[in-house]
Amino acid sequence: MSHTNVSHLSHACQQAQEWIKALAAHPPFEVEDQAYSYARAVLHTLRDRLTVEEAVHFGSQLPLLIRGMYYDGWKPSRVPDKIKSVSDFYARVEESFRGFVIASAVDPMEATDAVLRFLEERIDAGEMRHVKGQLPRELQRMFGQEAA
Repeated sequence: MSHTNVSHLSHACQQAQEWIKALAAHPPFEVEDQAYSYARAVLHTLRDRLTVEEAVHFGSQLPLLIRGMYYDGWKPSRVPDKIKSVSDFYARVEESFRGFVIASAVDPMEATDAVLRFLEERIDAGEMRHVKGQLPRELQRMFGQEAA
């Protein structure tokens, strides 16, 4: 492996750490472990609600190592998942979150909402319109503004 490739890997690690650190600065998160765990759970739930094509387009917007977390365990033949309500989305996030132990618990709904707001800050607005456009109106409202 050349030095250039190692530099790219170092940069990818730094980018992922910056994303998680920035997310952890958003309430209700207290530590980076919480932000990482909820980011993973929300990204998986959102990914599984999208069509394969849209999930791939969305994934291309994520930093390299966050993208790896996003695709981890994905079964494209099982999507899109038919999550239709906000309560179903929250329940799916909690289901995905199980097994992660963190220092202190945060409200799962607040944490989910914080991750979705963070994604809207970081992902291209056009891509977010495409993502929201695949969701029922009730789920679109989780992002704060409905798709046009």
